[in-house]
Amino acid sequence: MKPAKFSKYILYLLLVVCLVTGGLFFFGGEVVSASGVKIPVYTRLLIIVMVALLGGALLVTLLALIARFIERFRRSPKLAMRPVLGFFVFVFIMFFCWLCGSENLLSLQGYGGTYNTPVWLKLTDMFLYTTYILIGGAVLLIIGFYVVRKVK
Repeated sequence: MKPAKFSKYILYLLLVVCLVTGGLFFFGGEVVSASGVKIPVYTRLLIIVMVALLGGALLVTLLALIARFIERFRRSPKLAMRPVLGFFVFVFIMFFCWLCGSENLLSLQGYGGTYNTPVWLKLTDMFLYTTYILIGGAVLLIIGFYVVRKVK
């Protein structure tokens, strides 16, 4: 089977899984928790599917990066180091955002879970700040490339 056909079938399979999971989550009913909050019945299934999709995407991305690095390193070690440098810049941005994260506990009514701790709060802030920085960088690059193209 050709890789293009294989990826098309994988796309359709993932689309069906997402549609079924989303349908179950939104239309599968609700239960009332002890604190009186309505919770969809299939919340745990939705979280499991999303974590599996995220893990699969990260795994495929990592394998593709390793394969591309090996391919480029055979041709030119200098060219192969560019993506590695980008990876370390990304890690530095995430570390910087971790340092900027807040450790102040949130006052949440009706929440008795274990995730309102400084570590989880800093991790959440890290992901949010990293997302903001990456989106801002993408917007600046789009504007910059547009300006450069118009100047030329």
